[in-house]
Amino acid sequence: MKSCFTAIFSKRYIQKIYSATLPLGINNLFYSTHKTRINMNEAFLRYEKGQETFNFSFRYINKELKIDKQFNLYRKSCENVYTFLERIDRNIDKVVNKKNHRSKKKIKIKQNDEKIQEEKEDEDKNLVNNVESGNIVLLKENTKVNLEDTCINVFDNPYNLSMVILGEPYTIKYNTPWILRIKLPATILVGFPVYPSEFETLYLDKDKSSFIWYKFKHNYPHEEIQVGEGFIYYPSDTDIGFILKLKCLPRNDHGEGPEIEVISKVAVTAGPGVCPFEARQSSTSTKLSGDNFRMLSYNILANTYAKSNYSKEVLFPYCPEHALDIDYRKLLIIKELIGYNADIICLQEVDRRVYEHDMKPPFILLDYDGIYGSKGETGEGLLIMYNNKRFQMIENKTIVMSENINSNPTFEEVWKTITNEDAKKRFQDRNTSMLVVVIRSIDNPSEILVIGNTHLYFHPDADHIRLLQAFFALSTCQNFAEKIRKEFPQHNITLLLAGDFNSTPKDGVYKLMTTGNISKDEVDWNSNEQQTIKDVSLSHSLSLGSACGTPQYTNFTVDFADCLDYIFYETNKLEVKRIAPMPTEEVLKAHGAIPSVVFPSDHIAICADLKWKSN
Repeated sequence: MKSCFTAIFSKRYIQKIYSATLPLGINNLFYSTHKTRINMNEAFLRYEKGQETFNFSFRYINKELKIDKQFNLYRKSCENVYTFLERIDRNIDKVVNKKNHRSKKKIKIKQNDEKIQEEKEDEDKNLVNNVESGNIVLLKENTKVNLEDTCINVFDNPYNLSMVILGEPYTIKYNTPWILRIKLPATILVGFPVYPSEFETLYLDKDKSSFIWYKFKHNYPHEEIQVGEGFIYYPSDTDIGFILKLKCLPRNDHGEGPEIEVISKVAVTAGPGVCPFEARQSSTSTKLSGDNFRMLSYNILANTYAKSNYSKEVLFPYCPEHALDIDYRKLLIIKELIGYNADIICLQEVDRRVYEHDMKPPFILLDYDGIYGSKGETGEGLLIMYNNKRFQMIENKTIVMSENINSNPTFEEVWKTITNEDAKKRFQDRNTSMLVVVIRSIDNPSEILVIGNTHLYFHPDADHIRLLQAFFALSTCQNFAEKIRKEFPQHNITLLLAGDFNSTPKDGVYKLMTTGNISKDEVDWNSNEQQTIKDVSLSHSLSLGSACGTPQYTNFTVDFADCLDYIFYETNKLEVKRIAPMPTEEVLKAHGAIPSVVFPSDHIAICADLKWKSN
């Protein structure tokens, strides 16, 4: 059976991403990792009460041997203090012995294995157990901790802990803000947002933390220039050719952790210039409030499809390969989405990796929460983001249609009347999904929205399957609405269904949504001769309209161009106040078709401002 995965992100969630190769001439080892800068005489304990393991980090400096080493220990909580301290001793010994060994090799070359063994035995005789001799001790309120005590007993009350390591005192800081992993994007373009896209943290409050951006020429890493502050930085023309560095000092209400810095693997390059979506956003430059909200739907073209040889050679042969790469396209997508200032964003074909690594960091910062639902076992799925300053989550669910026929009574009644087994099998073989989110307005607490987001089956001979899928999606939203009405009887419940329906305004899906009826004689039932569905009709009682109407194009490729994307809304409860203008055919054809260097997807985002009629 196919599985379904749903994930929610908000400000408390960990972030992640990935990176790419360095340009020629840049030292890959220098730029491939981040650096955590622990101060001398500070140690950091990361441990939650009852955990089976703990992390311990400290910095050891020996000026005489020119040693400056940071240690990160991962240990079992059940071990005793002696074992823990002995591990610290052994780790330091390894570094010291390695340094001494290198010094000896400069004086003489060892002649044979026997002499090497003799020297090793001599070294072992001279080794001192610094735990037993008291050179490494753990202190609680300046009193030595019993070496036989377990770490878990000591760390369950971890305050007022300190230690001495080879004569140096260390203050032990407990669960301070900590950055586990951080990276910068593999493509950095002028005018497009840059942020620590792989950002895995503990105990960190992003709003209280410090983010400072620097730039430098790769041959002169010590001649850095500060260029910006904040989690997101927009490079300018003066940054072209420079490497970026980000320094972050993690903080929360209780203190700060060690500073960390990360350097980009690539230099800043020129972007594509002004993109067509920026002209569209003249109508969305301000945020809405009160009785109005802005909703957007967008198929962003999953990387799993764009990177295939078929896409490169057949579907989009006119598009430069770098412009199909997700590292390039995601920069355009993020900038475009931010510029619409939408309160509700419904996305289709969202790669799980892009969701986890690229959607979360900037949109969390911009006060969005998000819900992701994978499309069965594929690597892409559906995403709904909403402004958490304007809406509160009530409920959400991701549903794979073919696996939930029996959980939708309205659809199940129709399903029982279908006699063509080939048609039923084709429906059941699809992993088509829908994501439902129920949110309540903060500005208008009596208003609740039931929002569905879906992406229907694409095949040209599957109009009959899309009809069934559309009816499943709509009836599922209706079922949610009825459930919410019972739970919130004093509230107004409004339904919206958005997505890529892979259906033109002439097809049955649009007719079903906007007229409420599909007769048993509908031509779409015969879209595949072997799977003809007979004596089946569909209906619903909602008054639905398309918020953005039926623009000439929402999908524009070399072989096909038409309107496939819609935001269906209840016309008796909402009114459309404004629609973001669509690009002209001339603009869409400027680079052959879309995607292109200025369009990140083969679809066009649709965006509408809506207002509650009841207010």
